Amino acid sequence: ADMVMFLYRDEYYNPDSDDKGIAEVIIGKHRNGPTGKVQLAWLEQYTKFASLARRGV
Repeated sequence: ADMVMFLYRDEYYNPDSDDKGIAEVIIGKHRNGPTGKVQLAWLEQYTKFASLARRGV
């Protein structure tokens, strides 16, 4: 595979998590680019991911 990505939501595994509504896309392998993490908003009622709004940017 050229790219491997994982989805992780802390609130799924830890119901008392402070990161409610936040999901991480973890890029574990990328043949032609960097690996890393991206945080997204998780909208459970729509089964949808959305960009997180950043304040002060």
